[in-house]
Amino acid sequence: MTTQTQGGPRRFKATIIALGLDGQVDGPHRIITGDDCLMVGGSAETHADLLETMLRLESELERIGRPLSEIEPAELADIAWRIDSPELHEIALRIEAGLLERGQSFGDSSAQELTEMAAFRPI
Repeated sequence: MTTQTQGGPRRFKATIIALGLDGQVDGPHRIITGDDCLMVGGSAETHADLLETMLRLESELERIGRPLSEIEPAELADIAWRIDSPELHEIALRIEAGLLERGQSFGDSSAQELTEMAAFRPI
């Protein structure tokens, strides 16, 4: 979630941030933004894969007529499955499990809490 402050009260906007870690340090700097996504780095192949996933996600959100900030983790997991993004599907399931474990709602959780829930934890 990112904070937006434009003269009004502070509000949050859901954002998916994708980091490609396999690019060369001195190579091209790839940064792409979308309505609900930010992609940074990665090799050309990784960046292309991330871009394809981002475009499919944004297309699906447009089709259902809702922004990412209105999508609950369980629904995001379904969307991720439909757009063939197993990584996003897994993240959404981890967030959903974390919310259930903590007895919290998505809307009442802080960006930090959601980030902690989304983090990979080996079993």
